[in-house]
Amino acid sequence: MSALFAEKLAQNYDKWYKTSYGRYADKLEKQLFLKLVDFKKGQSLLDVGCGTGHFSFWFHDLGFKVVGMDISTEMLKVARSKIKSEKIRFIQADACSFPFPDNSFDVVTLITVLEFLSEPQKALREAFRVSREKIFLGVLGKWSFLAFRRKLKALFKESTYRRAKFYSVRELRKLLRGCVSADEDDIEIRSEKTLRGAFIGLAIIKKRKRSGG
Repeated sequence: MSALFAEKLAQNYDKWYKTSYGRYADKLEKQLFLKLVDFKKGQSLLDVGCGTGHFSFWFHDLGFKVVGMDISTEMLKVARSKIKSEKIRFIQADACSFPFPDNSFDVVTLITVLEFLSEPQKALREAFRVSREKIFLGVLGKWSFLAFRRKLKALFKESTYRRAKFYSVRELRKLLRGCVSADEDDIEIRSEKTLRGAFIGLAIIKKRKRSGG
């Protein structure tokens, strides 16, 4: 990705959410998070691949203590320009190597992130490592018309979707199998689709093991 394209992408990223379809999609995606993830105000949340902070600021409004993380300098520049509270901060880091110790956050989110990673399982392992309770994945559905249309458009113009990989629920579950070893907490997985299958929400809840009596 060229520096010029990256800068343009960052500047235009939030504009999509102001379109009629963008507002509609945003509403349904957020409803999916609220339906799948139980949380309490004051909990900590790491928003991986936060971009310009669109979801990060929404999580902050819900009452989370938020850290947004992204690899893009241009995206973070936009995100930091919006900060109005000391309870939200943004850092630059790779989605496959989190600069945090184990169990640092109550909740870790990856929304439209896995699709653009060459090694998505590394990012998931890191999410499991730093999360105490829950992980939420928001992923573009593989078999939706929207996925097909975005892939088609990417053939004719420079687009972040040109190398993107979309997923089915089955493929996501397969990725997750390699992230939980036998000595880790058991997990519960909740999943649901919205926007006619274009967006998949998947919540992973870590279950605390009971100590033997």
